[in-house]
Amino acid sequence: MKSESNPIRKATRIESVMNSAMWHLTQRDMTESELLAKLKAKTDNQDWINQTLESLRNYGYLKSDSVFAEQFAERCFSNEYGSTYIIEKLKHKGIAEQIIITAIDTVKQRLEIDELTILVDRLNNQYQEFTISREKLVNSLLKRGFTFGQVQTAISQHTGAHTLRSNLEIKAEKADLEKEVLKYVRKGKGLTVIRQELKQRKIDTTDLEAFIEQAINRGEIDFFSSCLEQLHKKSYDLNDFKERSKAYAMLSRKGFSSEEIKYALSDGEE
Repeated sequence: MKSESNPIRKATRIESVMNSAMWHLTQRDMTESELLAKLKAKTDNQDWINQTLESLRNYGYLKSDSVFAEQFAERCFSNEYGSTYIIEKLKHKGIAEQIIITAIDTVKQRLEIDELTILVDRLNNQYQEFTISREKLVNSLLKRGFTFGQVQTAISQHTGAHTLRSNLEIKAEKADLEKEVLKYVRKGKGLTVIRQELKQRKIDTTDLEAFIEQAINRGEIDFFSSCLEQLHKKSYDLNDFKERSKAYAMLSRKGFSSEEIKYALSDGEE
């Protein structure tokens, strides 16, 4: 890319336009739209540009958009990319969508291409077992231009599909139940909410009741005191029926039991 301190030298004759075009085409394959943008930076003389493009077409150096699109699609399918990827890339190169769609269909018919087969083969060859999360796998395949439906179908046929875990499940396996529970307790949560939160995060709650009982016996957890503490943080008039009902609802939302709430409300009246 030319900087402002080193601007593109403008052409003073048509030969310079042709030389510039040939230089760009030797660097990489270009669509006519891409080359046209380069030549417009080289000269404002549209006649020179038109003559250069016409000469390049006659020499066979410049491919038509349809030929370019077909060759690009063929390479992409060969490298295990899907149609969405091809469409996005060719649109970026300035090729009309209808030309792209036609090119993709032409290549598919000529080479008998089935995108789902390409995807299934890639998945089975790349992953004998899954060491990444479901989200990461799905996103990587979507970026390659396959549809969500194709991705889901391909994953479901994999022999290791049952081992594929979500980000949440992977994090849950690493979580320490005791630390997580105590963290919720410090935040003023009751057991009902703690249990719900742990389940939503896919954390195994098999040992939850046993730990809670042990922690209460050790004095690490006291839901009655915690419930009262949460009540004291608010300014409810417990002698007013509506205010008392609001207080009860607030404490219930925090996961405390009716017994714990009744204790807090009776103590709060004193």
